[in-house]
Amino acid sequence: MSKEKKYYLDELNLKQREVCESVENYILTACPGSGKTRTITYRIAHLQQKYEMSKLLNIAITYTNRAAEEIEYRLYDMDVDMQNVWAGTIHQFCMQFIIRPYAMYSERLKKGYRVIDEYEQLEYVNSIASELGVNYRFGNTLQNFRVKEEYDKLLQRKKEIDFDLILLISKELITKNRFIAQNVSSIIRSIHIDEFQDTNELQYEIIAELIKCNKLINILFVGDVNQAIYSGLGGVAKSCSEISRMYGVDFKEAILDDCYRSTTRIVDYYRNFEVYKTKAKSVSVNKDVYGVIRYNRMINKDNLYTEIAQIIKEQIANGIKENEICIIAPQWYQLYPVSNKLKEMLPTVKFDAPSMSPFKPKSMNPFYLIAKLLFTVAGTRVRLRKKLASEIINIFQDEYKVFIPTSFDVHRFLRILNSVPINETNGVEMYKMAMCVIFRELGITIKTEKRLIEAYDSYICEVTERITKNKILFSYQACCNCFKEREGVVVNTIHGVKGEEYTTVIAFDLLNGHLPNWSYIVNDDQKSYRTIETKKLLYVLCSRAKQNLYLFSERGYKTKKGDEYTATDELNNLSYTYN
Repeated sequence: MSKEKKYYLDELNLKQREVCESVENYILTACPGSGKTRTITYRIAHLQQKYEMSKLLNIAITYTNRAAEEIEYRLYDMDVDMQNVWAGTIHQFCMQFIIRPYAMYSERLKKGYRVIDEYEQLEYVNSIASELGVNYRFGNTLQNFRVKEEYDKLLQRKKEIDFDLILLISKELITKNRFIAQNVSSIIRSIHIDEFQDTNELQYEIIAELIKCNKLINILFVGDVNQAIYSGLGGVAKSCSEISRMYGVDFKEAILDDCYRSTTRIVDYYRNFEVYKTKAKSVSVNKDVYGVIRYNRMINKDNLYTEIAQIIKEQIANGIKENEICIIAPQWYQLYPVSNKLKEMLPTVKFDAPSMSPFKPKSMNPFYLIAKLLFTVAGTRVRLRKKLASEIINIFQDEYKVFIPTSFDVHRFLRILNSVPINETNGVEMYKMAMCVIFRELGITIKTEKRLIEAYDSYICEVTERITKNKILFSYQACCNCFKEREGVVVNTIHGVKGEEYTTVIAFDLLNGHLPNWSYIVNDDQKSYRTIETKKLLYVLCSRAKQNLYLFSERGYKTKKGDEYTATDELNNLSYTYN
């Protein structure tokens, strides 16, 4: 083994190294803070170096764009050759490797298509439900047969597909046209599935079809069943035997149960919420630090702001950095008033708090990706900027059938964006100017590219509506802030902080009916399921903390019927000595 290869693997523990070096397929169960992302990253780095002359791809499929970017950032920082590395979500994978190259084999896509986002989907469904006189509630409306039928007809008329259709059409393409699965699988060396417990049935099936065509692909599933908090969206944590049968290959099982993140006290505490028992233990350098674990179920909601502000001041006075403190609640709507109040009470403290952006994150929308390039610093993360530019060009070509001359490559695209004059007072106008330059360079007009222009106009309407409705700042600096690295005390949801870690975690609104966000009055059949889901959320929440954990089930909130919300049972009934 060369010195460089040994250097990578020497930074891992024995279990991590075994998984990285093995040529076998693995299902890896990893407790919080055990180095799950590290293992995936180093395994890809090892494969890249081991087969440095090969052009086969090493793939990482993640649940979120942020997780994919984290893997890429780490590989770039390790100076790994990224030529044959790909990381992204399952939807991005399907678009890049199945739908765009093989759309001509789909009756639905062969005459053109466009991917719509949830904003456009919401508009369509809302309009259809209103016309049909169906009571509107987005989460359930598409379960109404009449609404779903009209929605599907509308998408077909407009030659559009949504995120669900990306997966359905991809599965159809690779099963009805076997050569597509064979072609795609033939260019892949390895696939790494992150957070496999959140994978839905269709996603499992798509990857299975590829593996069946090329059983030489090395595959790694990594996850933690105790963190399966997306079951409401179809996430399924399959067993090793289930995956083996489905994929037609053998898997070895391994467990990472050494936690490098949290103290022994924190680990022992969050293990109270395990649904599936583990042997997780702390091996952190601070494992013996006593820290703080407090639970307050008597505080009134009106005093909560003052209490949290005091904790933040104490933590900062004790030398804890602002970005090592995190405030968490079950839902976004609970965080806005708290973050706004804390900003008033602690004017010298920076907060990475929820704020409305003119440009709502849309990983497969070219107009959002252009905004991301425009309002991030040129000359930094150059390879990632090139990747985004390439993605935009591909979408223009494949989804909108725009002719892109060979001279218009990623370098020219980035030079155009980098040369747009800064408009300090109005970032949105600056964005529009950039789009005008791009359209002019490509000869795009309403006559030549009607579908693209209509999609752009729709995006600008959404941006304008968000600014007007939510009174969002849209100066150049405000737009840049939408894309900058995190800074200050983090304010986020339980789902939003999954995969992250902080020295101090402060969580509130831990109430029956809010955690999870269902009515606390449930029938006997629901109680068991509700308990499991609540434990998983608490497990994720508490395992974010390295050293200090402050929990609040504040009093004073009432239901529409006038009943007071009560402390989450799974916390309230826990026998534990807090300090």
